[in-house]
Amino acid sequence: MTTTIPVPFAHQILLKKHDRSDAMQHARRLQPTGERPAWLGSKAPAAPSKAELGWLDGVSNPAVFDGLDQPWWRLVVPAMATAFATWRQRSRQRLELMSVDPRSLRDAGISPGAAAFEAAQPFWQPSISLRDYPDDKPAV
Repeated sequence: MTTTIPVPFAHQILLKKHDRSDAMQHARRLQPTGERPAWLGSKAPAAPSKAELGWLDGVSNPAVFDGLDQPWWRLVVPAMATAFATWRQRSRQRLELMSVDPRSLRDAGISPGAAAFEAAQPFWQPSISLRDYPDDKPAV
C-alpha cells in the first residue's frame, strides 16, 4: 500500500507506510553529541573590560560592596527591625496625639483638625508637620 503526498507540495513522493528511514535519520541528528552548539557561545564568561569597570577606578574598597560577603538575611533583618521600630514609634505618637485635648493643642500652635488628620494616618505613613510656623518646618 502506498501513500501519496498532497498536491500543494512541489513534487510528489511515493512512500511506503512502513518506510521509516527518514525519521531515523532525523532522530540521529537530534541525539546529543556532547559538543556545545556554536550559537550558545563559550562556557566561560568573558571578563569585563576596563571601560565597564571605569566607575571603580581609583577606589580601593568601594562601599557599594560592603556586606555582600554575608548571607542575605543578615542584610535584610536589621533593615526590617529598623522599619518595625519606626512604625511602632509612629503608632505610639499618634495614640498620644489623640489623647491631647484641643485647648492644649491650640496652645502648642497645632490646629485640632490637623492633629485629628495626623492621628488617623496609618503607621506606615510618615508624619507631617502639624504647626504652621515657618521655624518649625524642616528646610527643603
